Amino acid sequence: MNVILACNAGMSTGILVIKITEEAQARGIDLTCTAVPKAEIRDSIDDADVILLGPQIRFAEAEVKGMAGDKPVLVISAPDFGLMNAKGIVDQILAATK
Repeated sequence: MNVILACNAGMSTGILVIKITEEAQARGIDLTCTAVPKAEIRDSIDDADVILLGPQIRFAEAEVKGMAGDKPVLVISAPDFGLMNAKGIVDQILAATK
C-alpha cells in the first residue's frame, strides 16, 4: 500500500513517515509512506492508495478529495501528529481501506 503524507512544505513529516513505516512493518503490513509538500500532492496522487493530510493543511481536505477520486483522504488529528502516534494513524489507514 502506498501512502502519501502531505504537509505545508513536506519537511515536518519526516519523523512521522519513519514511525508510520516502522509501525506497519511491525504489524507485517506492506506499506510505503512518503512525505510530500501540499504543492506536490497532484503529482503524487496517482501512485497513492491513501492520502494523509497533516493537521496544518486540514483546510485543503475538500480540494484533495476532489483530486483523489475514490481514494481515502484522511486528516491526521493535531494530537496524533504532535505525539507522533503512528499506531493510531496506521489504525486509521487500515480502517479506511477495509
